[in-house]
Amino acid sequence: MTKDEEHVKLRILKATRKLAAARGFDVTTVREICREADANISLVSYYYGGKEQLFEAMLDEFMLGRPFSDALRQERLDPVTGLERLVARLFALWQQDPEISLILHQEFALRSERIAIIQRYTLPAWSLLRHYLEQGRAQGIFHFQSLDLALLQMTGSIVFSSNAAKSYPMLPILDEQPLSPDEHLEQLTSSLLASVGYVKPGA
Repeated sequence: MTKDEEHVKLRILKATRKLAAARGFDVTTVREICREADANISLVSYYYGGKEQLFEAMLDEFMLGRPFSDALRQERLDPVTGLERLVARLFALWQQDPEISLILHQEFALRSERIAIIQRYTLPAWSLLRHYLEQGRAQGIFHFQSLDLALLQMTGSIVFSSNAAKSYPMLPILDEQPLSPDEHLEQLTSSLLASVGYVKPGA
């Protein structure tokens, strides 16, 4: 594949992400995507096979959760360090690409058939989070009653934690000034660890 072809494909994927985040994937047409990407409409079928396949190609390009979570699992970190590293990486991904976060929320809210595709990219990270919670409780480091509730609380906090979350229509009551990314991550991590009963040694 030539560099020109790779450039066109990336423009199509970026246009898909932009329009799907702004309007929803279902109502976004292939024609609109190609107009935004300045690409011939026939290229979507040629490169991807159709609109639905384009959705998966977009996730494949922009969702990087699986590779880093697989690598992190292989490091066999202790529960606290592992959780801190995982939260930091997920936080960075949401901060860097709020459009993907919006698209995922839209698809889950609509109970879309594309959720099965999304889960192939998200479940490795959430499974690793569950692993750290299980391991920490077994070692007496974390103290919580329900693993499922702890996991739901953590995933929700991570996903909705970025300053970009203030753009969500359902969150109009957030009125504090945005934190710096470093401050935000520090407070998020401390809050998550406290929520599972972790007490830092010597604290």
